[in-house]
Amino acid sequence: MPRTLNVTVAKVGGSLLKPGDVEKVLSKVIERHMVDDGKLILVVSAMKGVTDLLIKAYDEGKPHLIKDAIQPYLNEAYRFGLSKLGSLIEGVGERLETLINVREPWVRDNVVVHGELLSVMLIESILYNELGVDAGAVYDPGITTNEDWGKASVLGVSSHYVKHRLTWALSRRSIVVVPGFLGISLNGRLTSLGRGGSDYTASLIAAYINAPRLIFYTDVEGIMTGDPRIIGDAKVIPSLTHEEAYVASLTGAKKFHPGTFKPLIDSNVNVMVTNPWSSSGTSIISRCVNTPKLVSVSDVGSIGLINLKSGYAVTVVGCVMGLDEYRREVYLIMSSYDPVDVVNDTEGNAVSSIVKDQDEAVKLAKDLHKWVVSWIR
Repeated sequence: MPRTLNVTVAKVGGSLLKPGDVEKVLSKVIERHMVDDGKLILVVSAMKGVTDLLIKAYDEGKPHLIKDAIQPYLNEAYRFGLSKLGSLIEGVGERLETLINVREPWVRDNVVVHGELLSVMLIESILYNELGVDAGAVYDPGITTNEDWGKASVLGVSSHYVKHRLTWALSRRSIVVVPGFLGISLNGRLTSLGRGGSDYTASLIAAYINAPRLIFYTDVEGIMTGDPRIIGDAKVIPSLTHEEAYVASLTGAKKFHPGTFKPLIDSNVNVMVTNPWSSSGTSIISRCVNTPKLVSVSDVGSIGLINLKSGYAVTVVGCVMGLDEYRREVYLIMSSYDPVDVVNDTEGNAVSSIVKDQDEAVKLAKDLHKWVVSWIR
């Protein structure tokens, strides 16, 4: 699709959408994009903690948890005097309370994606009524899926629908707000793309419309060299390639949906992972900077890079991991931890060591991280 519009796709993560902070976050995001007189597609997640509540409400058959899930949206709506919106949200809650009694796989998906749908309702209203922005909502941007409930796969026809619907919406509004995390099956059922699916939605949209820019707004300044919860001196990675970011997501880095960066491989979309208040972040680009980039630790059952039943994968990601001189140094560090196996990514972007014990995995990750950051300036 030719670039006929100056369009930025921006995804706002649920970690930023906390009660009392929504307007502040939106104001900052809009401020950053008003300078270039372009169009903005805003992909939004559920407010912090809402998806977990919706999942628990359905899985445990507890209607009162639906009230807890919608309460943050009601609080924000009534805080801004948006009484009509508040009534709509209450109506959605009543419908969901009834719906969770239907024990069908499609119903679970329908329930859990409502956090994103409510975010679209709230954010469109705040943008239009409080911030005076020419914003409009598109609740179905055209992501079409199969009916593999809980982890639906995106169908190729999505490209056509997304281009058509969002190009039309952008011709009428400066800012278009769409939900992440969800699709619609060919039978018209709401489906879930899986946890972290809002990131995946944003990448799909950016790739389909050939957007010049895609920005992931999160609560940290970028993708880190290691998980800050276990590696105290982790730092922001200046840049990754699309391929490196894809492998990093497969190995659990920053909890991105594993498919997030796959649509961007071989694209010209310039990607940034940053915080709304930060002037820096991680750029995701086509050209490789020849250093290792990050270390991740994952339960082997939760990632797609390797196919083992138990243990922990400690992975070094970087486009240089296909080169003997780098692999030898990594192998030397890994060998001292008596790994069950060492696995090389076939594309040369990662090396993983499989260890049995979680404490050993953390120690290995810290040792490998020291080596990784020694290369990053």
